[in-house]
Amino acid sequence: MFDLWRLTRNDHARRLYDALKRAGITATRMYEYVAPLDTVKAGREPPAGVVVAPRPPDSLRAEACPALPERRDDETILVASADDGSGEEVLGYLFVSPTPTVHVHPLESDLSFDGAYIRRVFVHPHARNRGVATALVARALELATEWRMETVHALVALDNRPSQWVFEANGFERRRVHGYLRLFGYRRRDVTPA
Repeated sequence: MFDLWRLTRNDHARRLYDALKRAGITATRMYEYVAPLDTVKAGREPPAGVVVAPRPPDSLRAEACPALPERRDDETILVASADDGSGEEVLGYLFVSPTPTVHVHPLESDLSFDGAYIRRVFVHPHARNRGVATALVARALELATEWRMETVHALVALDNRPSQWVFEANGFERRRVHGYLRLFGYRRRDVTPA
């Protein structure tokens, strides 16, 4: 069976989505994933030779972390890196925050959560399918535990199956589906059980 995410998770689909958004048309459906920290098992170790650790924003180059300009001050950047022989190479990153209210751009809305929030999980294409994203999320769970959070939340688009696998591998469960439609001046939001 063909995986829909292969059609929608690429540069061509992103350009189409952005063009429709500029024209006033947006449609988004996202799973809200939740991990209760008292039931999630111990974190996964990063792949051999990979280090996952918090990093200050000024220690990263824009090409290694393209989402850096959108990082909020309350967010911690977790970076997965490896020494490639000629120096450190950033393999991936994510942002995690203990702040309960965040702006979610695809839903064009502020949402409040009762725990930490993970977003912008990214692994460079050449480092994918090695457990880097899973290790990043596992480290974010550890960090949320250090912050004394009870839960960790993430929103993942319904067509983003690779990200869903990462969160599910770390003990997250689907709780709700957030939907949003903007058709020129008309707007509709809904939240349903997953």
